[in-house]
Amino acid sequence: MPNPTAAIGDDMIQALDRDGAICLRGAFAQHWVELAAEGIRRNRETPSPMFQSFSPEGEGAFQSDIWSRRIIPQFETFALESPAAAIAARCLRTGTVRLLQDTWFSKSPGTQARTPWHHDNVVLGPFCSVWVTLDRIPRQAALEFVRGSHRWNQLFMPANFFESAESDLPAVEEFYARYHGQFDIAARETFSRVPDIEARREDYDILSWDMEPGDCLVFHARTLHGSAGNSLTHDSRRMVTRWVDETAVLAPHGRTVVDRLLAEGFEVDLAVGAPIRGNLFPVVSPFA
Repeated sequence: MPNPTAAIGDDMIQALDRDGAICLRGAFAQHWVELAAEGIRRNRETPSPMFQSFSPEGEGAFQSDIWSRRIIPQFETFALESPAAAIAARCLRTGTVRLLQDTWFSKSPGTQARTPWHHDNVVLGPFCSVWVTLDRIPRQAALEFVRGSHRWNQLFMPANFFESAESDLPAVEEFYARYHGQFDIAARETFSRVPDIEARREDYDILSWDMEPGDCLVFHARTLHGSAGNSLTHDSRRMVTRWVDETAVLAPHGRTVVDRLLAEGFEVDLAVGAPIRGNLFPVVSPFA
C-alpha cells in the first residue's frame, strides 16, 4: 500500500503551521470516496440522535450527523482504516492519534444556508480536522479559511453567546451556538465574538481551493472556516474526521458537549481539563 503521507513534506507541514489549512490532492482513493458516500446514504435512512437538518423548507437540504460510525459500519471502516489517521498523525507530528469525531456534511443543489464562520474550540491542544470531498466542488462553493487565524491566540464564540439565549437564529447557527449557551456568563471575557467576515471579506486573507473527489483539506481546529450554500447542480458532500494527540484536553466550556452526549446515551467519561480518553475516542497508531 502506498504511504498516504508521502506527499506531506516538510513544506506542507510548514504551510499548515503558517496558514492553518492545507489541501492534499488525491489523498483518498476512489474506493474510500465510494465507501463514505454509501455511509452517508445509509445514515440518511437510519439517522442517529445527533442527526441535523439545517435548511428551512424549500431551500435545499443541508444535513449532517455526528459520531454515527457507531451505527454505520462504512464510517467505522473509513475512520479507522482510511489514510485519515496517518495524515492526521503526520500533521500533528505524532505516531499515535485519537479519533475525536466522525461527521459528514451534505448540501443539495439549491441549498441557501451557509456554514457560518467558526472554529472548533471545545478541545485545547493539538487538534486537526481531515476533510475529504466526495464531489467536485469549485472554489466558490468549497470550505474557506481565514489564513493564519489559528495564530491569533483568541477563542471565538458565535454572537448568540454574548446576547440573549432567546435570540432567533437560523438552524445552522443555532447548532454552533448550542454547545456554548450554558457556559458561565462570568467567563465570557475569555472569548471574542466571531467577526463578521462576510460583511468585510476584503479585510481578510481568505484561503480556498477547487476540489475534486478524494482531495483532502487538513486544518487546525482554531482556524476560522465557513462555506457558502450550494449553487451547483449536484450534491456537495464532505466526510470529516477530527483527531487529537494524547496531550489534548477538554476545554472548560466543553462540559456542555459531554452533557449532550450523555443525554443521547453515549458512554463518555470526560472531565474539564483532563485528556481525551474512552472508548468513544479510539487510539490509532497508523505507522505501527
